[in-house]
Amino acid sequence: MNGKGLGPLESAVMDAVWDSDGPVTVRAVTRLLGEDGPAYTTVATVLGNLHTKGWVEREWQGQVWFYRPARDRSEHAARAMEDALALSDLPQATLLRFVDTMSPRDAHTLRRLLDEVGERATEPEG
Repeated sequence: MNGKGLGPLESAVMDAVWDSDGPVTVRAVTRLLGEDGPAYTTVATVLGNLHTKGWVEREWQGQVWFYRPARDRSEHAARAMEDALALSDLPQATLLRFVDTMSPRDAHTLRRLLDEVGERATEPEG
């Protein structure tokens, strides 16, 4: 997967793929995007581009491609955060700004998760 973000149409298509219960066809994604959504050929092109970029994997079954996400949504979000930190010349300041914008609930969750990671790191192996 490259580090580039997605355009609005690519994001909508990825949301449809992520929201599906399993592999999806172009036709299924077109339906999920609704009557006012893009044409079948446009969705086919976008899915092909997303495959080339590494966002989706595909498998030929019968006479159609079935697409599935290369990574789940949370893994994608985590990598986006990693990319943002890598681009920053002041990662600590970037993290501080990120934490400052969190809701109290999200900050509490982050604190709890950091405690869990810290506990795992100090547990003896074996």
